[in-house]
Amino acid sequence: MSDDRVIWERRWVGSDVKERLTLLGRLMFGAKEREMVALLRRIPSGSVMEVGCGLGHILAIYQREGWPCQGIDISPTAVAVCRNKGLTVAQRAVEEETGAYDLVSSDGMLEHFLHFEPMAEHLMRLSRRHVLIIQPNHGSLVGKTLPYLAELLRGDEIVFEYNYRIRDFVAVFQKHGFALQESIPVFFDVFRILLFQRTLGSSNPVTSPMA
Repeated sequence: MSDDRVIWERRWVGSDVKERLTLLGRLMFGAKEREMVALLRRIPSGSVMEVGCGLGHILAIYQREGWPCQGIDISPTAVAVCRNKGLTVAQRAVEEETGAYDLVSSDGMLEHFLHFEPMAEHLMRLSRRHVLIIQPNHGSLVGKTLPYLAELLRGDEIVFEYNYRIRDFVAVFQKHGFALQESIPVFFDVFRILLFQRTLGSSNPVTSPMA
C-alpha cells in the first residue's frame, strides 16, 4: 500500500463503525451543505466526479440534488462507508481515472499536497465544464486559527495541511484555462467554495481527438 493510501486509511479507519464528528464539525458541514445546495441550483446540472470523496458528505449533496454523481477514494474504509450510504464510489486514485464529467469536485484535498498543481491538473483533465473545490481559507481572520481548531472540527487524528492561500489555487486554475466563476465564504470564511469554469479554447485531454 502506498504512503498516501496508508495515511488516508488511517484517517478513516473505524468510520465504518462510527463517524467521529464533533458538534462544531456538524455545524461546519451544515454550513457547507447550505452553500453547496444554493450554488448547485444556480448552475446547469450534469455529471459529477467527486475526487477524494472521503465519507461522502459532499457526494451525498450532489445525489440529493439530483445530479448524476460518483466518487473515488484511495481508502477502502471510506469507500465502504460511502457504499453503505447508497453512494456510487470506487477505490481508485485520480491518476487512474479516465472518464470525463461536467463537474469535477473535491473537498479539502489540495491543501494536503506539498505541490498541489499536478493534482489540480488531474481535476481539470477530467472536467468538461466546471471544477469545484472547497478549501480552507488561511487568509481569513478565523481561518488563521484553523490549525488550532482542527481537533475540535474533526475530533481525531488530522492529516497535515500546507498553508496555501485562496489566491494560490485561483492562480493555478487560471493558468490552465479555468476562470474563477464563484468564490463563496463558508462558516465565517474558514472555508471557500471555489467554482471554476473551463474557458473557450482550453482543451480537455480526456475528450480531445488528439488524446
